[in-house]
Amino acid sequence: MTARRRHLAAIVVAAMLAAMLTALGGCSRAATPERRLLVLDGIEITLADVEPYVAFYDSFLPEGGRKSKVQRALEDHLVPLRLAQRAFPAEREQMRQRAAALCSVAGNAYELDKQSELVKDRRRSDLTRSSALLPVAMHVFDPERVGSVSPPLELPHGWFVVGVFDLRQSPGLVIADHVAALQVGFVTHTAQQFQDWYLEQQRRLADTVTFFHPDFEHALPTWLRLPPRK
Repeated sequence: MTARRRHLAAIVVAAMLAAMLTALGGCSRAATPERRLLVLDGIEITLADVEPYVAFYDSFLPEGGRKSKVQRALEDHLVPLRLAQRAFPAEREQMRQRAAALCSVAGNAYELDKQSELVKDRRRSDLTRSSALLPVAMHVFDPERVGSVSPPLELPHGWFVVGVFDLRQSPGLVIADHVAALQVGFVTHTAQQFQDWYLEQQRRLADTVTFFHPDFEHALPTWLRLPPRK
């Protein structure tokens, strides 16, 4: 083989190797699953973010569809929470500190009842998994937590500290379980004030979606106006 032919052969081999590496790189990129679920006005929510809530719904609604559970977690909790975290960071931190201070002096549910007597936003009631706010429901339905006090639980409109007095489990019907609980709130808004603010955010941000996972197009909050698929 002449020097010229050896040179041409080397060029051909190099080109083939480059093509193979490009193809392998493309396959590698294609095999990487998309982790994002939604990007709304610059706020990113991932598939991993919704997993704990979907798993909770699975624990008492096993027959329900995954996409409906994703939608419920987004609409009821994650989207309003992320918007409120961005809009009211100082107010939320102040409420978190107050909630943590109460936790530090209330070691059990009965102490919480006593120590929170002067807190305006407190309510003792029976809760079900469906009636309680999502982070509250995820915490209280555990037999080992009867008598205990939660850490500060973050909600869209602030923080709750919850004491569990009793758990009544329904044989064979998990959704019918009831818990007797005291909820003490440290909130940035009343429920109505927050609802009014959130409705305004929906009107303002409905057209600001810059990404949504194509497999979950029909599992997103219904007030969003999604861009065309690329």
